Amino acid sequence: MPHTFMQLSDRFLVGQLQLRGFTSRRVRTSAGHVHVLEAAGRGSLPPLLVLHGFSAAGHLYEGVLLRMRPHAKRLVAPDMLGHGLSDMPAAGLDESACRRAMLETIDRVVDEPCIVFGNSLGGAAALTLALERPEKVRGLFLVAPGGAPMDAAELDAFVDRFRLRTHDEALDFVDRLFAKPHPMRQVLAWGTRKQFERPGLRDLLERVKPEDLLCARELGRLRMPIQVVWGAADRILHPTHLDFFRRHLPPHAKLQVVEHYGHTPHMDHPEELHRRLLAFARLVHARTPQREVVTSPGIGLSASAERPELPGISASIAP
Repeated sequence: MPHTFMQLSDRFLVGQLQLRGFTSRRVRTSAGHVHVLEAAGRGSLPPLLVLHGFSAAGHLYEGVLLRMRPHAKRLVAPDMLGHGLSDMPAAGLDESACRRAMLETIDRVVDEPCIVFGNSLGGAAALTLALERPEKVRGLFLVAPGGAPMDAAELDAFVDRFRLRTHDEALDFVDRLFAKPHPMRQVLAWGTRKQFERPGLRDLLERVKPEDLLCARELGRLRMPIQVVWGAADRILHPTHLDFFRRHLPPHAKLQVVEHYGHTPHMDHPEELHRRLLAFARLVHARTPQREVVTSPGIGLSASAERPELPGISASIAP
């Protein structure tokens, strides 16, 4: 059975991380049990929370976790509901269940503000977390974040890219992930197609609605430091999605477009991406927040809020 094979593969890779000192546990949520990988770090930087993309899992970001382990105090990588070793709800997946399970899990396992690394769907999840639980987020490091608004026709065309009916379609999808053809593209295409066939994952794609996507007006209220890394060679997300983040993230966000990055630079440029993440984490850790008075509209009460001292949004091509 292909799904059994993929689950065995997930368990094997999690086991390899357990041999390196990671712990594996399942957290009960109202939508099902969520699997979480954790490890103590050896550094003083804020904890790192890694949120993965569609059909992936926390252990597939092993390179990010291991490279940050000498620098961060703690590492946490949950598997989204229906992914990796997390439960698949009997009724299938939808955006509401995934969001609820993620928030409940992070409420349980995160006890101090984190640097949140989010890639693709994980980037959209990271932004949702920052909006819903800002006290859990010290900074956002978003790599090709998903979630940009689309109308119904645009969304259907986008979802159709993930309907991998043949091996050739899977090959085309894998080629879109990378800036250059991957030497293991045939194997990756086989595995990607099997992952996309997991029960419930197709439900998540087919059930997503325009109203489930990010809301432009909400992004402007984010206060924590934000860095977005976008690949100029990304062929999964449309350039209009980059324009959305450029227009609607708050002015203090930093946006870097990197010429030679595709959709998954943690796979094809791991060391380089690590240097960017580490520099961001050090900047967030070292910064001295300025405090200002913010007046809530229509209420007239003052509240103290932090303003991060980070460079503004830039559309430049990063080296």
